[in-house]
Amino acid sequence: MNAFEFTKYAVGLCAKHSFIQGVDILLLDEPVAKIKAIIDEDTHVAVFYNADTVKYSFALIKNNKRIFGADNARGWHIHPFEDPETHRDSDELTLSDFLDI
Repeated sequence: MNAFEFTKYAVGLCAKHSFIQGVDILLLDEPVAKIKAIIDEDTHVAVFYNADTVKYSFALIKNNKRIFGADNARGWHIHPFEDPETHRDSDELTLSDFLDI
């Protein structure tokens, strides 16, 4: 999947979640996509995808601080709510999985 296709997928997926109030495409320059899914004034989901490296990163940001995250840098892992600066190994997460959490 290239960055354009991923962006279309991500925007469509965000539209299906009522808690997402809007989507800003911050960067779409093959092979990279950066997306901000706005929840409220202080909270958003930061989404990153690199088609060349097939790297994903999803982070729930509140007041400019990550409070939960998941990515596949050095294998899939989460940054748990209770301590988002740590890593906990996990199975692969899609953006859909992340938004459901």
